[in-house]
Amino acid sequence: MRILRLELRKTNICPYCIAAAAIFLCLLGLSFLFAYVPKLESGSQNSAVLFSSYSGIMTVNGAIALMAFSALASAMGYRYVIREYCGAQAILLFSYPISPKRILMAKTLLLMTFTSVAAIGSTLCSFTAFAMAASALSLVEDQLVFAHFVTALRNSIMITCLACGITLCSIRIGFARRSNSMTVISAILFSMLLTNFVAAIDAYFAGLFLFTVILLLTGILLMWNLANSMDSMEPSTAKGRCGI
Repeated sequence: MRILRLELRKTNICPYCIAAAAIFLCLLGLSFLFAYVPKLESGSQNSAVLFSSYSGIMTVNGAIALMAFSALASAMGYRYVIREYCGAQAILLFSYPISPKRILMAKTLLLMTFTSVAAIGSTLCSFTAFAMAASALSLVEDQLVFAHFVTALRNSIMITCLACGITLCSIRIGFARRSNSMTVISAILFSMLLTNFVAAIDAYFAGLFLFTVILLLTGILLMWNLANSMDSMEPSTAKGRCGI
């Protein structure tokens, strides 16, 4: 806990909080935009059916949120995890009277905590705000019931776990190349492969749940392997030059 507090003090997360707030506003705005689609004469029949229900709007927003938070968390992971082991900063980290493994795990835990709170908060709050407004203004043909909020919570947790798993795997890939571009691009590619399944989460829930567990465990194991290698790693080896 002490290491976490120290990392939180030295980490400026304000820009990423602003980015998370921007994602929340975008999700909220897109929800109202999607609700308007069935009223367009030029819209397709499938789109009209999809966006005429709270569940349809919720799942499409979830797919967008997955890509957004995967990219945000991977960028944050490069800044506060990978880049810390580049250049002179790596020598400073290895000079601390604390195991490099514990430092890396603290950084990773802080990153995952921020991602989880931001992702669940943004997706759940944006849907709740939209659903209450849409119900009051009769923007959606579907009737709002309590089950929609339970489903929104379930989807938010699933999206958060997927984003965390993608981020951990991307950080490990980016650490191997010491590259910001590789970290973010790999996260975006991973999330793009899952967007169709997330957008149809009700149809693929069992399979997606299993994949989420496997992906999250894979990410944890990759970071655990990286953390274990830190204790035997020399500063001169760890401080490889960072790429863009």
